[in-house]
Amino acid sequence: MKQWPLPREQVLAIDKFFADRLAAGHVRKSTSPHSSPTFSVRKATGGWRILHAFNKLNAATVPSRTPIPRKDVIIDGTAKSTIFSSMDLIDGFYQLLMRERGIPYKAVSSPSGILWM
Repeated sequence: MKQWPLPREQVLAIDKFFADRLAAGHVRKSTSPHSSPTFSVRKATGGWRILHAFNKLNAATVPSRTPIPRKDVIIDGTAKSTIFSSMDLIDGFYQLLMRERGIPYKAVSSPSGILWM
C-alpha cells in the first residue's frame, strides 16, 4: 500500500520518529513488496502519536485459538507471588523481536521510504 499524502508538520514528526528508531536499531531499511502506510495524530500533550494502517495485515491474520486470560484470573494467579518483573516498552512493538519470516509483512511506508520494524 502506498504512503498517504500528509501535511508537512506530520511528515517532519514521522521522519524524526523513524530517524530516532533507526539510530536505536529498532527499525531498518526495507525492500519488502509489502508495506502499510504511516500517519500521525496529535496527542493531548501537543506531541504526535505515530500510527500504522495495518488494516490489510489484520484482515489476513488468523485469530489465535487460545483465548486471552481474563484480568481477574491473572491477578488471582499472582496473589501469593513475591517477585514480579515488568518490561518498559517505550515505543511498544518496535522493541519486540519477531520471527524472521514475519518481518517482510510488517514493513511500513513513511514519507521518506519503507522500513522494517
